[in-house]
This record gives sequence, C-alpha cells and structure tokens, in this order.
Amino acid sequence: MAKVSLGPTDYIVVCGLLSLSVGIGLYYAIRGRKRNTREEYLMGGRRLHVIPVTLSLYVTYISSSAFIGMPAETFTTGFTFALFALGSIVAMSISIFTVVPMMHALQVTSVYEYFHLRFGSVAFRRCISVVGMLQNIFFIAVVLLSPAVAIETVAGLPLWVSVLLVGAIATLYTAIGGIRGVVVVDMFQALVMAAGVYATVSKGVYDIGGIGLTWDLAVKGGRVPPVEFSVDPRVRHSFWALVVGGGSMYMGYVFDQSAIQRICALPTVRQAKLTYALTTVVTSISFVTLSFLGLVAYSYYTVRGCDPFKDGYIKNRNQLVPYFVMEIFQGFPGMSGLFIATIFSAALSSVSSVINGLAANTIEDLLRPAFDRYNTTEKGKIFIAKISVFFFGGLCVALSFVARTLPGTVVQAAIGFVGACAGPVFGIFLLGASTPWGNIAGAASGLVVSLVLNAWITLGGIMYGRRPVPLPPAPGNSCHVQEVANITGLYLPDPFNNSTGYIDFSTTSSPIPVAGIDSGGNPLYNISYMNYALTGWLIAFLVGLAVSLATKHWHEPTRDERLLLPFVRRFWRLNQADELQQTVKLRHSGEHSVEGPQTQKRLISFGNQTSDMI
Repeated sequence: MAKVSLGPTDYIVVCGLLSLSVGIGLYYAIRGRKRNTREEYLMGGRRLHVIPVTLSLYVTYISSSAFIGMPAETFTTGFTFALFALGSIVAMSISIFTVVPMMHALQVTSVYEYFHLRFGSVAFRRCISVVGMLQNIFFIAVVLLSPAVAIETVAGLPLWVSVLLVGAIATLYTAIGGIRGVVVVDMFQALVMAAGVYATVSKGVYDIGGIGLTWDLAVKGGRVPPVEFSVDPRVRHSFWALVVGGGSMYMGYVFDQSAIQRICALPTVRQAKLTYALTTVVTSISFVTLSFLGLVAYSYYTVRGCDPFKDGYIKNRNQLVPYFVMEIFQGFPGMSGLFIATIFSAALSSVSSVINGLAANTIEDLLRPAFDRYNTTEKGKIFIAKISVFFFGGLCVALSFVARTLPGTVVQAAIGFVGACAGPVFGIFLLGASTPWGNIAGAASGLVVSLVLNAWITLGGIMYGRRPVPLPPAPGNSCHVQEVANITGLYLPDPFNNSTGYIDFSTTSSPIPVAGIDSGGNPLYNISYMNYALTGWLIAFLVGLAVSLATKHWHEPTRDERLLLPFVRRFWRLNQADELQQTVKLRHSGEHSVEGPQTQKRLISFGNQTSDMI
C-alpha cells in the first residue's frame, strides 16, 4: 500500500465546485437587489419551492460530520449504527403531522418566536434563543472540522488552512445571497454529494468482487453484529438508543431554526408536509448508504489483507473514508477530487444554513426591540443581518480549532452537542404545545434544570465515561508495516478517542488507563451519547409540567389553539365547551357570585374564538 495524494485534475474539480458555490451566491445577490427587504433576505419572500427546499434540508441534516463519521462508526463498531435511519424516519413522520402544520400556520421567521407567543415573555424568548444559537455554533464548529481532517489526510494541507477556506466560502455566499442563494447552492451541492457517495460505493464494491462478497466478508469480520435490544441506556448502540434516542435527537434537528425557517418559507402547509416527506426518504437512504460505505471499506481492506491503520498512513478513524477514497480512485483523474468536493459541499451547506438561521435569530430575537425603538430601516436591518453572518462565520471557524481536541468521531461530537442543547429546548416546546396549562414558571424551571443536568451528564461522559472496545481490525498479513519509530498510528484501545481504537503517539502524552473502565465512578457518565437528547427533553418536560401544575392558580392556560399541536386541539375545544356550558348553567341557576373578572374574560375570549372557528 503506497501513500496517495491528489493530482492536478482533482484540485481543478475541487476549486471549480467551490467557485460555483460563490458564483451562485453572487448571482442571487445581484438578482435580488431590487427586492432588498428583510423578508426577502431571510425568508425568500415565503415563495420557495418544494424540491430546492427538500434538498436544502437534506444537505443540512447530512453534514460533513456524517460523511466522515458514519462510515467510520460502521468500520469500527458495526453496521448496527444504520438503525439511526429508522430513528430519523420516526422523528420526521411524527413531525409531518404535528410540528410542520402548527409552525407553518404561525408563519414565524425565528423558531423562538413560538416561545414568546406561547409563554408571553420576551426575556424567556431571548434566553432560549441563546441556548439554541449556542447549540448551532458548536455544531458548526464540529462540521467545519470534518473536511479539514479529510484534506489534511490526503493532501497534506494544514488543517487551519482548510478550516479557514470552507468557513470563508460558506460565510461569503451566505452573506451576499441570502436564503435564496443558500437554498440554490444547497441543491447544487446535494447533487455533488450524491454523485460522490454512490460513485465511491460502486467502485469499492466492484473492486471487492460484488455486493454479495462485500456483505459476506463484513459478516465474517463481525461488522454485522446482532441487534442489541437491551433497555439499558448505557448500551451505546442498542436498538432503543438508536431508534428512540436517535429519533429524539433528530427531533432537535426538526425543531431547529434552519428547518423551521425553510418550512415557513414555503407558500402552503401542503408543500411543507410534502417537503418533509421527501426529506425523510432521501435522508434515511443516505444514512443507510453511508453506514454501508463503512462495510465496503472494511471488506476492501480485508481483500487487500491490510488494515490502513497498521500500515501507518492514517492516525484516527476520522481519516479513514478520505484515505479509502483516495486509494480506490488511483488512476481515475478527478474522482478523488469529486469526493473531497463532496465532503466540502456537505460542510458548506450545513454552515451556510446554520449561519443564515443565526442571522435570523439575531434580527428577530435579540435586536428586534431595538429596531422598533429606533425605527430602523429595512436596509439597515439587512446590513446588520449580513454583519451577523460574517460574525457567526468567524466565531464558528475559531471554535472549530477547539473541537479538534474532542474525543471520538466527528459524528459523535456533533450528535452529543445537538442532544445536550436541543433536547431541553424541544422538551419546553412539547410542554407548551401539548399542555394548555403549561406556563412560564414551568418552562423556565424545566429549561434550567434540564440544561444543567444534561450538560453535567454530557461533559462527564466525555471525560470519564466508559470507552467502547472497537471490533478487531481487518487482516494485516499483507501490510508493509513501517518501523515502530516511524509509525503514526498503531492499533491499541484508545481511551482518549472514545472508540477510535488507535493511538497517535505524536500527540498522546497522558497516562493510558485501561479501556472500558469508568474512571469517574458515576453510572450516569456511561449513558449512550445517543440518549442525550432523550434525557434532555424528558427532564425539561417533566420538571416543567410539575412546576406548571403547582403554579397553575397564578397563571392562565393558553386560549389560542394555534399554539397547540393539532391532536391536542380537539381536547382543548372539548374542555372549553365544558367550561362554557358550566358557566351558562351557573348563570341560569343564579350563582353569579362565582363569575369573577377572570371568568368573564375567559367566556368572552372563548366566544370570540368559537366565532372565528365557525
């Protein structure tokens, strides 16, 4: 096995595709200069189309961390990880009939507007928007790291150069093109991503000798282990962790600024539902395909008789897929460049979508009161939105260097960040959308308690949690292993890389504890990272519900059915009808003393709402 590198044609392909992304953003900046309003810049005038938005959501969900991390997870821990696709199907299917129709009807620009409408507190809206924004900033820091690791592996380009390159390009075309430019670039990048992945899978299977042999070798090598149905939340990739925990985490993606912003930018709720249905199909197929790519890589190196880590050319499993692609496409000018462009496209699409959403949060959630107070013009608001894009782009680039020190694959880090923050936020949303009596006291209490506990569990898991033992490596009988002094990677349990199974001796200086030992002594630290979101929203919802019930005498229940999930509205109407009938009975019986100001207010409110529904 020889060291591989990019050729001139590969660089031309990568640079050409990156230039096209900037060009599309520039085109929409010029085209939309006459419709220079905040609504147009952030929401596309609410006239976007199904297919572009579907592909935009797809590439937002399938980030570069998935392209790098999912095959690496399969290569190391087995094909069970593909069950995450089932969790995403469950989450998206539920959302089509709950979150999508409710949020589209509200026609919000920022997803956090809902919390203001539901709980009536500007301060709480700002607080929860900051939590959501921090989640997205840390997520993008991890996403930016993925292509940098890839290009460092295959081309020797310093990691910091790659991070700056991707961050700068995504920030530039997002700032100048607005959401229309972002969506169209996403559509183009989705095609690049599909071409790169399926070309790699096809070429790998062909080199192995067919899909049957690929599967058989993976099964014999233990890469298709039996599904673990244990309900123990500490089992890392059990059926329930991947489907229920993964589905809960995916609900964090669904109820996120980037997703809700695109849903509300579609003209009708029917189009919004269709978009989510199509996105469900496309993303679930991609998750399974990316997991299968890990099997292809394992079977390929089994046929070759050499595990790439033993050969000493890659240090950790985040570098596995780029190196595998480079190797199988030797002698095919431009193909390696296509896959590297695929990883770049995945990163660019996620970065652009998120920082565009962060700009919307800044304008709508943080600065809107100041804009209203000083009568800021539309041109001034758009200028500040563009400045926000540059600010958040730069911040994400800076934080990506911190993310480099995180343990595990990039997909694990991304899921951990989303679960830790998105879980509590989604739990408060459920509190408000499913319980008419949920109030601001319960929402604030649930958010604080859930965030504290979830952050404690997440950080404890990173630092002290039990490290999974990787599966045995591919056979190494044909490896031309270098001298030990020159090896950059050696197969050993790695407590610092959280299931990598490989130690980089050039960077590891701390003592090595025994793999599989929980050095923190707290069983909560061993909870699977797939369950972080589930833990977060359960704690937020239950604490919020308990506090709301305890304080319901001081807070009126919601009287606006638009703020409740569709299936809850039937019970809400029945409850309102019962209250109205009881009030009428009391009137006829002469018991007027029970009708205080609040009762009269509720009666008038319900009468108005009944007229509106009729």
